[in-house]
Amino acid sequence: MLTGAGLAILLLASSVINYVISERSTELFNTRREMAREMAVLDQLMHVQKPAAGALSGVLEQVVRESKGTLAWAQMVDREGTVIARSDTAAAPAFTGDYVASRIRERRPVFAVRDTSAGKVVVEAFAIRLPSYTPAASFKSVALKTGPGNMAFVELASFANAGLLAWPVRWTLILGVTTGCALLGALIVLAVRFRAHLSARRVERQMEIASQVQRGLLPAADSSPRDFEVAAEWRPASNVSGDFYDAFDLPQPGAAFVVGDVSGKDVPAAMLASLIQGTAHASDWTRSAADHNAATEQLNRLLCERASQERFASLFWGYFDTPTGLLHYVNCGHCAPLLFRPRSKSILRLSDGGPVLGLLPRARFEQGAERLEQGDLLVLYSDGVIEAANAAGEEFGEHRLIAAVESGMHEEPSHIRDRILRAVREFTGSDVLVDDQTLLAIRYTGESAGVLESQAA
Repeated sequence: MLTGAGLAILLLASSVINYVISERSTELFNTRREMAREMAVLDQLMHVQKPAAGALSGVLEQVVRESKGTLAWAQMVDREGTVIARSDTAAAPAFTGDYVASRIRERRPVFAVRDTSAGKVVVEAFAIRLPSYTPAASFKSVALKTGPGNMAFVELASFANAGLLAWPVRWTLILGVTTGCALLGALIVLAVRFRAHLSARRVERQMEIASQVQRGLLPAADSSPRDFEVAAEWRPASNVSGDFYDAFDLPQPGAAFVVGDVSGKDVPAAMLASLIQGTAHASDWTRSAADHNAATEQLNRLLCERASQERFASLFWGYFDTPTGLLHYVNCGHCAPLLFRPRSKSILRLSDGGPVLGLLPRARFEQGAERLEQGDLLVLYSDGVIEAANAAGEEFGEHRLIAAVESGMHEEPSHIRDRILRAVREFTGSDVLVDDQTLLAIRYTGESAGVLESQAA
């Protein structure tokens, strides 16, 4: 990138330098061309007017005056450098007679650029043949290798004439400057975007790590608590998710099930979800209904105090007590899990509990309980499943979820899970998720309550 910037600056500098050189060369060329024309005029006057030696200065003054400001001065110099004639404003001779004679013999121009109080001028020496009638005693003429011997030098000084640069020169400047600026601008934009790209890559890497950590907190896909078959699916809409779930065995005979949804789908939501999931493992909420209610209220107060006001969470957490066959639960504003009873062909919604967590510090929660029979199916899900919408804006809804379960009630939980998710995809017509989706199909495979009671007796 530094090399590219250097090349861009070099291109700009080269274009400007070339333009300045071309401008100066054109200026010098135009000025010398005008002086050559004025010299032709002077030569013509010398042979038409045939001035005497004393009148040569008048002829030079006439040429300067009629140049309309092009010529600064004019003077005639002999071989010794003596001024023969001069216009009124003439300065000292710029060249020696021998130097001018040697350059002219070699057919090389004699000119120089001088700074004066009136501005920059170009001084050039020309050879001129004096009229034959001019007295030779009045000056020392110069004899060249060829030609007549009565030669003198005329120094003409002209103000620099910039004129107009040829279009190719200007086009080269425009093209070079435009290309250099475009290249430099592109490199600047690239440098800014590259830094943004590196920052985005760091954020992306951090998000990948956060996603790996969050997935690591979830139970293994093939793990199930004792007396249950669990098939779960956790599908985040982005790298991290506000959804979470858990299923694990308890120290006492039984199993616990947790599913929740934190508002939002960003990293803070994922962090809060991990906090709640960790609390479900760490606290003693499975010992009694009182402990369960107290733990829920404590978690609610914690979120109200520590989480931002925009963050709240829905939560369903319950535990199954093997000796009694009861599933105890508290539903904190979460989508009501569905308990399918194949024997009685009934469906129960597990909605007892209270409001969402993190909004009402003094909220109260009450535990609910349902007895499980062998073969009962419990479906836990987040709102991303039933609120998935099609192109017309219609939501999938709970009734379609129930229909998907009832079409294969006695199948394995993994098949039921896959059927529900397939129905959601077919309904929405897309695999792109707008919201996180979490789904658990849980089959109770243990003994019914009557059998357990008889075994206990």
